[in-house]
Amino acid sequence: MRAVATIERKTDSGIYAEDSILRFAEGLIGFNDCKNFVLLENEGIAPFRRLQCVDREDVGFLVLDPNIVVKDFVALVPEREWKAIGLNDAVDRLAFAICIIGPSPKESTGNLQAPLIVNYTNMTGRQVILSDTGLSSRQPLT
Repeated sequence: MRAVATIERKTDSGIYAEDSILRFAEGLIGFNDCKNFVLLENEGIAPFRRLQCVDREDVGFLVLDPNIVVKDFVALVPEREWKAIGLNDAVDRLAFAICIIGPSPKESTGNLQAPLIVNYTNMTGRQVILSDTGLSSRQPLT
């Protein structure tokens, strides 16, 4: 299974290997028609990654592991949410925050209130809304 594609993996026809596609059955907030994505890595944007929609080439997001901003972030996601995507073991839990890069690092934010949680075993994910964490949809990254 190819959990992470690289930017070079995109073919001339724009098709990614089936086993590298993350499926969000409910879509993402504001993008309910976008259900299939690939996670692209590139050293030039690390520690960020690009979550590129396969359904719509014009939709892509810069994402970051929220544990970089908030220690043990995945523990803030309710157990029921992890179970909904088939994850019971805490070591397999992975989340991403959609980010907006501002003109300076202090003006860059991540949506830690509505992270994307992912199960790489079955390549599924969902966006969840965390209401009791005190985190923001425009949480500063610094």
